[in-house]
Amino acid sequence: MLDFGFDYPPTVELLDYLALGGLGQPGNLQKAVRLWVMLRSLYGDLEISLPTDQQGWFSNAQWREACVQPELRAKSLRQWLFAEATGIDETHWRQSLITRSGVTADRWLELFGDRASPPTAAGAATCPFQVADRTLRNDFVTLEKLGWLTARGAASQRRYRKVQQFPQFPWLSATLELTTAHFIPNDLAMVADHFPQPINGVQRFILDVEYIVSQSVSQQVDRLLQDLKSLWQQTPVPPVQLTYRSIRYYETEFELITYPVCIYYFQRAPYLFAFGQTPQPQSPHTSADAASRPNWYDYRLDRILSLQALSWADPDLPGSWQVSPSLPQRLPPLFAEKTPTWVEREVAAALGVEIHRPIAPLLLRFERYFYGNYIANTERAKLFLEMDFEQAEQRFQADPETQHQGLSLAQWFRDRPRHKSSVFCGAQHRLGDNNVVMRLRAWGPNVEVLLPLSLRQRMTDDLQETWTLYGNSAGRL
Repeated sequence: MLDFGFDYPPTVELLDYLALGGLGQPGNLQKAVRLWVMLRSLYGDLEISLPTDQQGWFSNAQWREACVQPELRAKSLRQWLFAEATGIDETHWRQSLITRSGVTADRWLELFGDRASPPTAAGAATCPFQVADRTLRNDFVTLEKLGWLTARGAASQRRYRKVQQFPQFPWLSATLELTTAHFIPNDLAMVADHFPQPINGVQRFILDVEYIVSQSVSQQVDRLLQDLKSLWQQTPVPPVQLTYRSIRYYETEFELITYPVCIYYFQRAPYLFAFGQTPQPQSPHTSADAASRPNWYDYRLDRILSLQALSWADPDLPGSWQVSPSLPQRLPPLFAEKTPTWVEREVAAALGVEIHRPIAPLLLRFERYFYGNYIANTERAKLFLEMDFEQAEQRFQADPETQHQGLSLAQWFRDRPRHKSSVFCGAQHRLGDNNVVMRLRAWGPNVEVLLPLSLRQRMTDDLQETWTLYGNSAGRL
């Protein structure tokens, strides 16, 4: 292993961080290796004589002259990555790259010169430093954005200086945090705690989650995460102004002021949970007071187009939002209790995750075998209160809508004996939360919605529309 100030080997995690989350995109692996070498030249074992002024400032041209010698330009990716000094096993590193970034086997052969690339691209594919000076200047800009260099001046007068303290290393801190896995709100943390690192060079624990954020916006999301991380290190955490493109409102863009609380991943993507102004279309029926009243909202990160920190003393903030001049280090009372713990508690209180939506009772009928295998004795059981048919009937007839329509479960199940092999459950759910509908759809015919009638009708309509897609072909396949 390298044994200097910057002694981090070129792991896939480190290079992915240097590539701003896009290691699988063309040219980014070579760029990440260049940045790793540059950091070694500035803070590590690549001894160079770098001329600086009395304050330590230097130009990228001075660095190129001191560091980019012919032998450096001639070294290939394989020579940089799998030299004895790095201690990296090529086979394991290759599998990690393929798993993390989707690099294909054919692309691997081209990158590492194991198969002839097009003649004009052969050198660039295998030798990271066979690039134009302009590319190296852009690399310095990346190091500046990542916090590894301080800069001043513009264009040809641009000068850089080494930082006194390294930035936080997300590829390293994520590994260390997995030893406690405090960000996992259930006993999956115990599993992760046993396998935080590879065993004898082999990763034995694989966590595969559905993630739909496109690679085309991965750098945008990465910058947003860095901005939020910086904001959450401030005391007090400031409000932000963000531009949000809403899927719910047909790609409408909203300018909003809100207080960022935490990032929550559920089902498909990470969301920023925040308390403040919320996306609302203009409506003549919405009062100004209702439109400005703060509330929770979950913003999908890849839909946030911009985010800018504000000050609690900003005169444009509503009066109740501003910090008391006598207590500048405290959050306004309206926001003091809005914490990640509060978010976790609210999410756990009902089926669904959109905590800005009201909670309402839910009455379900499960097929008994399914319930025993997938609900009972699992974490899901906390959300459901099991009851017999008579108790379910009482709940059902107590609903105002069923009373109005004169309905009863006895009428519904009179000619359907399946209720005798059923488990009835009461629960709470978030009204209008599409995550609830998706969960019920996933359970299919193993569950039946009894209340509320509006949700039952939604399930019925969806199934009928689905049947129109498949019904005409039934019997002809």
